[in-house]
Amino acid sequence: MTWGFSSYETRFRWAAALWAIVMTVWCMAPLPWKARALGAALWVAVTVGASLRFAWWRPRLARDVPIFLKAPVAPELLGPLVRNLLAAGYRFQTVSEAVEAPARKSVALTFDGGGRETLSTLLPFLRRLSVKATCFVSDAGMRDAEHLKPLELQEMARSGLVEFGGMLAEAPQGAEAARAAVLRGRHWLTGVLGRLPAAFAYAPGPGAEALAEAAEAAHYRVALTEGGRPRPVAEAPFAVPRRSLDASLRPWQAYLLVTRGRYRA
Repeated sequence: MTWGFSSYETRFRWAAALWAIVMTVWCMAPLPWKARALGAALWVAVTVGASLRFAWWRPRLARDVPIFLKAPVAPELLGPLVRNLLAAGYRFQTVSEAVEAPARKSVALTFDGGGRETLSTLLPFLRRLSVKATCFVSDAGMRDAEHLKPLELQEMARSGLVEFGGMLAEAPQGAEAARAAVLRGRHWLTGVLGRLPAAFAYAPGPGAEALAEAAEAAHYRVALTEGGRPRPVAEAPFAVPRRSLDASLRPWQAYLLVTRGRYRA
C-alpha cells in the first residue's frame, strides 16, 4: 500500500478507514437503540453505495500483462490519470518495450493520427511527467496541413519519449490492397525515422483480419486493435487488444477502466 494521499486508491482506503472508525464509535456509543440502528443503516448504505459507484472492490487486471491504451490528447484527463498510475506503481513504456521487456504493471500509452497537437501539447506533457508513449501515423496524413511533417516526427523521436508505429487512414478493400498499403506505409515510416517501426494499429470491423495478416506479412512485430481484455501478447501478437479512453471520462473513471477493466457497476 502507498502511504499518504498520492493515488485514488490510497485516498479511498483512508476515507473508508476513517468512515469505519466514526461509524463504529457511533454504533457503540450510549445512544438510544434507534439512533444506533440509524447509524448502522447509514453505514451500510454509504459503504455499499460508494463501492458500487467507485468499484474499488473489482479485482485488478493481471499485473504481469501489459495494458495498451488508446488515449486522446487531453492533458486534463491524462495528467491526473498518469500521476495516479505512477503513484500506484505502474510504469509507462513504449509498445515495443512493453512487448519485448514488459515491466510489472506496464502501461503503453498510444495515440492515433499524428495531428499537430501531438507536438505542441503531447510532447511537453510527456516531458513534464517523464513518461513514454507511442504514436501511430499514416503516410496519407502527411498531405494534410494539420498533420506532423517528417522533420517534426524526427524531432519527437529524438526526444526518447515517443515511439512511432504505422497505421492506415482508411482500410483498403481486399487482402492484396491491404498488404500493399501496409507495406508502403512501413517503407515510408522507415525512411522518415531511419529504423524499422515495430508496431502497427488498426480498427476492428470489416477488413480487420486482412490488416492483421498484412501487418504480419510486412514484418511488424506486433499489431494492436481495439476491444477485449488485456492478455499476453504471445497469445495473438497481431491482434493485441488495447483499451480506448474517451475524453469524456473523468480521471478516476479512466483510472478504474485501466486498472479494473470497468468503472461502473
